Amino acid sequence: MARRVVYLLACALALLASTLTSAAIVEHSFHVQNLTIQRLCQKRVITAVNGSLPGPRIRVREGDTLVVHVYNLSPYNLTIHWHGIFQLLSGWADGPQYATQCPILPGHSYTYRFTITGQEGTLWWHAHVQWLRATVYGALIIRPRVGRSYPFPKPYREVPIVLGTKVL
Repeated sequence: MARRVVYLLACALALLASTLTSAAIVEHSFHVQNLTIQRLCQKRVITAVNGSLPGPRIRVREGDTLVVHVYNLSPYNLTIHWHGIFQLLSGWADGPQYATQCPILPGHSYTYRFTITGQEGTLWWHAHVQWLRATVYGALIIRPRVGRSYPFPKPYREVPIVLGTKVL
């Protein structure tokens, strides 16, 4: 009986070790600020992340810990919502303003930190405050854990498409 318990414990530790070794910490910095763009001969001011629209594409693997440092250099309060992410034991990182967190005030920063658990596929992140969600967004691509594959053949090419509103 004792030998069987030791065997089961050793198997559980080996499984835990393989899970931990395949997980990584993926870190990004979001500098959210106003940006002047020209469209159809008119200049407009929008709020964007790292000077691009859409914002940065985040690539992680299932089991990774995602750390995103958000620096609010815009004149608006903001939060970031990780659309579709299971916030298991990290509900404070979900992003709805005044529901799970206070807004990040202008001139302040906040660090989101959570583990991608039990998910694969293409999701997205976006601002969760008023009209900022029209320009502060990007793709969140979750690949299978190391050593696992998708349940379909690898495609020839991947092209994430993120739909957004037009900027006038």
